[in-house]
Amino acid sequence: MTKKYYTPTIEEFHIGFEFEKYDNRPAIYKENDFKPTNWHKHTYNLTSIRLSQLDTHLYNKTLRVKYLDKEDIEILGFRRDMVRTTLVNNFIFYKDNISLSFDNQINDLKISVLTKSERTCDLFVGHIKNISELKLLLKQLEIENVINATK
Repeated sequence: MTKKYYTPTIEEFHIGFEFEKYDNRPAIYKENDFKPTNWHKHTYNLTSIRLSQLDTHLYNKTLRVKYLDKEDIEILGFRRDMVRTTLVNNFIFYKDNISLSFDNQINDLKISVLTKSERTCDLFVGHIKNISELKLLLKQLEIENVINATK
């Protein structure tokens, strides 16, 4: 994917939504270990940003969200399958009996489960924009072992 960040819509905000907010003061951490950044990481809750301020921040583009990438998937406990990953932009991950295929060029994702009869059953095929959406989807699919790895 050529763009790394996008401006979210107000509908995307929910408790646990991960985003960055621009501030004139540099953050104490460095982005990609290079230089300090003015984009501060936040997880939306009732105190992170006032609901009445969201429209203004979105209009001024002082909020951004990182598109889902392979590093985010690895943070959730998935391991990249180096043998089955053959295309430059398509990655295969696995954890336990869950397989995840991710095209980072268009953010398409397929989640499958290997059944007891050794068949693959697709649980989800679609477009996921960010790590917050993926976490929510994994919770909805009741893939608790993946969710618990992030706590």
